[in-house]
Amino acid sequence: MTNTRKKESSESIELDESKNFFISIAHRYLPYWPVFLLTFALSVIGGWVYLHYQTPIYEASASIVLKDDKSSEPGSNVLESLNISSSKKNVENELVVLKSHSLMRQVVKNMGLYAQIYQKGQVRDILSFPSSPVNFIALYPDKIKNASHPIPFEYLPAQGVVKMEGKNYALNIPVSTPYGIFQITRSDTTTNAPPQNQEKHPFFLLLKSVKAVAKSLSGSFTLSANSKQSSVITLNFVDQNPERAESILNNLINIYSKNGIEDKNTISAQTLAFLEDRLKIVTGELSKVEGDIQQYKTKEDIVDVSEEGKLFLSSVQASDLKINEINIQLSVLDQVEKYIVRKADNPGVVPGTAIITDPLLSQLLLKLYDEDLQLDRLRKISGENSPSIIEIKTQIAQLKPSILENVRTIRQNLLASRIQLQADNNRLTTSLKQVPKKERALLEISREQFIKSGIYTFLLQKREETQLSLASTVADSRIVDAAESNPTPIKPVASNIYLISLVIGAFAAIFFVLIREVYSRLVLFRSDIERATNVPVIAEILFDPGNEPIVIRDGNRTVIAEQFRSLRTSLGNLGIHDDNKVILMTSSISGEGKSFMAINLAITLTLANKKVALLELDLRKPKFRKMLNMPGGDGIAEYLAGMASVNDIIQPLAEIPNLYILPSGAIPSNPTELILNKKLDILINELKADFDYILIDSPPAGLVTDAKLLNTYADVCLYIVRHHYTPKMYLKMIDEIYINDELNNLNIIFNGLKPRGILQQGYGQGYGQGYGQAYSYGYTENVAKTGYRTFFKGIAKIFIKK
Repeated sequence: MTNTRKKESSESIELDESKNFFISIAHRYLPYWPVFLLTFALSVIGGWVYLHYQTPIYEASASIVLKDDKSSEPGSNVLESLNISSSKKNVENELVVLKSHSLMRQVVKNMGLYAQIYQKGQVRDILSFPSSPVNFIALYPDKIKNASHPIPFEYLPAQGVVKMEGKNYALNIPVSTPYGIFQITRSDTTTNAPPQNQEKHPFFLLLKSVKAVAKSLSGSFTLSANSKQSSVITLNFVDQNPERAESILNNLINIYSKNGIEDKNTISAQTLAFLEDRLKIVTGELSKVEGDIQQYKTKEDIVDVSEEGKLFLSSVQASDLKINEINIQLSVLDQVEKYIVRKADNPGVVPGTAIITDPLLSQLLLKLYDEDLQLDRLRKISGENSPSIIEIKTQIAQLKPSILENVRTIRQNLLASRIQLQADNNRLTTSLKQVPKKERALLEISREQFIKSGIYTFLLQKREETQLSLASTVADSRIVDAAESNPTPIKPVASNIYLISLVIGAFAAIFFVLIREVYSRLVLFRSDIERATNVPVIAEILFDPGNEPIVIRDGNRTVIAEQFRSLRTSLGNLGIHDDNKVILMTSSISGEGKSFMAINLAITLTLANKKVALLELDLRKPKFRKMLNMPGGDGIAEYLAGMASVNDIIQPLAEIPNLYILPSGAIPSNPTELILNKKLDILINELKADFDYILIDSPPAGLVTDAKLLNTYADVCLYIVRHHYTPKMYLKMIDEIYINDELNNLNIIFNGLKPRGILQQGYGQGYGQGYGQAYSYGYTENVAKTGYRTFFKGIAKIFIKK
């Protein structure tokens, strides 16, 4: 139970802290909501302008699958019997091939991307694809010269020419330009009518070399395998024109498939060439043997051989056929061994292995051939010391010993088989001696003819199978999804841009508030005072926009009047009573409202039926006569100089009963010395006897020493700090005065508070503690409220610091 209560208490504390945090944020920034509204509006407009001028980028995607199982392809059985089917594709290697610059250069040439046509727009230039009026086809793409600037041109269909750089170039014939030889053709989508808005939005040609365009397009092209176990490859291309992005991807896939077919046909063509060579030799040999049989039969008048001879002939022919097959295989093995031993690093064509019946050798040779092709492709896009090339070279070096060892093993087996077959032939030859001489000679010639005929038939069969495989070759990849673009641009994303704009607008408004308030060098908040000094703040007085010197009168119930009444109550708590009645008012610098506070505090005390004397002892800069419209005459300066009596300088204020003003009089040349005059002691003592309260308006303590001299007479010192006027550096001086007890019973009045932000209803969210809001529930008179008519005026004022 105890743990449950502790948990609930902890959660309650966390909720209170979170609530206080949000309240603090709201109190700081909500008064400036018009500023946030303005920055949000400006940032959204800025985002719209950015989107309007930015070129949208679209993405097209396609996917292909690498086929490993050939059983379902036409002619697959023939390929397997010939052992020329491809080994399993390496997805990572195919990714490198698809990304190669050589492949992209072929795309650039096929599509003519080295010559792109744009049309001038009001905001940005627009790529004319595929709706350009004409196409520029280079006869020698690799010799195109880069144009240092866009080349304006005008299409004149009526004349059948293109006007470019002051020259006319005819259509459909090769023309020589400063940038290369081109054939300019009319686009399929172009009519005989001139392009619309050609004068207002002219066309221009952008020429770049094939290599430069291929390199640029490669940066917009990305590839990815769906997973390590999958052979599906996804291709993505981003471009400002979605149709062009689709065309580039489709062309790239087609060229990749075509190159793959050409690679596969190379080994079949080599096998076919080997078979053709062997057939030429065997055909000649067979023709010679058949001629020999015909001549022998004619010469010896032989029609048929005996049954025994036929049996001998069939046995010997079968044995000789096997021996010849072994000899052919040994010949192929010799070619393979020479290819492996003498092979350089550059890839070559593997000798035909259709005659070899060993599947392991064929598989090893085909794997070597595939590695050679991969090495050739990688050399086009990578250096010799790149990890991928080094890895393939290592694999090739590891394959060679295995192939040579396999060749030696097969040769040994074939030689052993040939020795056995030759022994069988020797045995049959011995039996042949029993056959009559003529028959025996005929059998020997027929035996050779049968052997040659069998070899000829075997080679013909293999040639037809190879031709069939060559005709039925298909790519090792299949298109899963053709290129398709997303109609929505991937960048700039409007929602993201507007969101970023709003964030920027919010930060701009927050930055403005921070610069204006938090990082201001002037005192803005009561918390600024409380952080810098330990002097208590006993009152907050609002700013009076009317600039009237008197803001409190009998019966007045405004907020500022109630704040002065609250200050009067606080004086009692500070010890001001019958014996302690002298109140000293000072400040740090001139203009902080010290005289204003003294006059209105004095009036507030008279409203409690107290007799109050207000002394203007700021002899250097007197203000009372001007503020209260008092007549001229002698003042405290004359009294201290011995030129007037007390009764001569005391002036009652007619409109405020019980308030008596003692003005400063003429400005003396030695005010400090006059204050040190003992006559001031006499004046204060006389006033104490006649008045309930004595208020002394002294010079600023931060500028002169008069206030500290007058402190000897004060029971309470009220120090005025004015909002957005008093520099923060003076707060440290106030704290030092307080610590050193240089002013008696020191307390601070925070004067001139203004509402924060603009369009505020009353003074509820001011810079102080918000005491004024407590008086807005029917206890005070209505205050003027800022209307929306002054919205823009308030916006302008808030950016100008007074």
